[in-house]
Amino acid sequence: MVGISELSKTVSKKTNTTQKVARNVIKTFLDTVVSEADRSSKINLAGFGIFERKIQQARKARNPQTKKIIDVPSKKKFVFRASSKIKYK
Repeated sequence: MVGISELSKTVSKKTNTTQKVARNVIKTFLDTVVSEADRSSKINLAGFGIFERKIQQARKARNPQTKKIIDVPSKKKFVFRASSKIKYK
């Protein structure tokens, strides 16, 4: 798995910046994507994909241990749909 540290090393080399600057740019970008999605915006990065928040409706589910049916409340999910350009590479 690649984390922000590894990504920032690669980005800093490719952009001739420090690793600290690259890390700050990556973190700022990710924070911005999440905050825009929280405001019900779709973030469309052409050729990469779409980030958005979707509401998963309330549903009934079965507890696998007790076999009892329980109510699962609705919740907001963070969703990414990959562009076909990267999906089939």
